[in-house]
Amino acid sequence: MPRDPRAPGAPSPKLPSGVLGLDYLKFSQLSVSDEFLMREAIGSPAVEDALAFIRSGTMRAARPAMKVFFDGCRFWLASHVPRYLAARLLGACHQEFWCNIQAGTSNDAVQYASRITGGPYLS
Repeated sequence: MPRDPRAPGAPSPKLPSGVLGLDYLKFSQLSVSDEFLMREAIGSPAVEDALAFIRSGTMRAARPAMKVFFDGCRFWLASHVPRYLAARLLGACHQEFWCNIQAGTSNDAVQYASRITGGPYLS
């Protein structure tokens, strides 16, 4: 029986090689569920830290990698939402983030975020 391509960690046959894994993605490439953005407080310590990283030019080096699911068309953010929100607040549409990209949908991103400690709000 063939392996389910929607299973976590299973590469999608329609994705070009080299898309999955660790790589930099720009703010403008990321899609985020509205529920993640609504839950994160703009003045939270995590967002304030991310704003400081962007202003100092060190966000590109921030670790750990942001978890992202790629459905063949869009990159769905599943962790470290404060980094994304900070870039949005500053209008830093060319800000790059270190990301761990795997095959999956927006639903996979929401499910992943609900399983990890701290939800999608990790800084």
